[in-house]
Amino acid sequence: MDLSIVIVNWNSRELLEQCLRSLAASGTRLRYEVIVSDNGSTDGSREWLAMVAQANPQVQCVFNDDNPGFGVGNNRALPFVRGRYVLFLNADTIIQEPLDALVGAADAIGPACGAVGGLVLNPDKTIQLSCRERFTLPVLIASYTLAFAGVRAGVIRRQQLADWDHTTMRDVGTLSGCYLLVPTHVLHEVGGFDPQIFLYFEDTDLCYRIRRAGYRITYAPVSAIIHLEGGASRDKGVTVRGLGSSIQSARYFTRTYLGAGQERILTVTVWLAWMLMWLVFGLMGLIWPQAGPRAKARQRAKLLSGALAMMRRPLPPPATEATLALGRA
Repeated sequence: MDLSIVIVNWNSRELLEQCLRSLAASGTRLRYEVIVSDNGSTDGSREWLAMVAQANPQVQCVFNDDNPGFGVGNNRALPFVRGRYVLFLNADTIIQEPLDALVGAADAIGPACGAVGGLVLNPDKTIQLSCRERFTLPVLIASYTLAFAGVRAGVIRRQQLADWDHTTMRDVGTLSGCYLLVPTHVLHEVGGFDPQIFLYFEDTDLCYRIRRAGYRITYAPVSAIIHLEGGASRDKGVTVRGLGSSIQSARYFTRTYLGAGQERILTVTVWLAWMLMWLVFGLMGLIWPQAGPRAKARQRAKLLSGALAMMRRPLPPPATEATLALGRA
């Protein structure tokens, strides 16, 4: 078996069905299997998946009674993989080209291959920024302060490789988990996704551990997919849970890889910036003359208030080798 495709599903039956149809029509010739890990869906996904698996021996299903998050959902499928490579694929993706070239790129890298990310497109066929250089404290601070205020700082653009044309292979710092190919033996060596991370930064954490083990993290502009982005969450726009989970994951990631001191700097800086924004938006929500902007300001103030409350929660303890080992999640 060449490839095990792992897809986490949560109440995304229509998107998942579209994804699987695109896989079948992609012209992929290598031998592959699909393992869908369903995180307690209630939209009919589980019943539909059971019928799909019964009719198609290439498809296996793991039915979780809860929604443990993206990373753990993937981890629960890993004990069943049989391929030389595991492809982590989001349910809200549409495969445009055969996956053979992606596996071929990994084979060409050889024993040094740790992870490969293929070409990810937006629905309008423009490049989606799916690879980055490594995170630094200035990048993290800017991402949660300036970017939240609508200012796209140069330090963020450089880290996102936004000015690169994405037409050649290159080693990068981290890859998006929406379309991430990893040799199975590497996962057995470094472990799966960190179970302490519910959402956001779980792919970055995995790439960092793979790099620490001495392997390459590579972007290859092959085997294009479209990523609809955000479809699996069913949330429109930024939510309190989404923003709060994101900053908590960022703090956890910073503590793990940049140290407790830099995590404290990130926490205090973001806290102060969000408090100031909360005061400004709250005031605008009271005195702004136009009803539309006034309502939007109140919404932003409410969002920040909820996220600030989530920041008061303590961070989980660091993951251990036992909790990262495949099959332990």
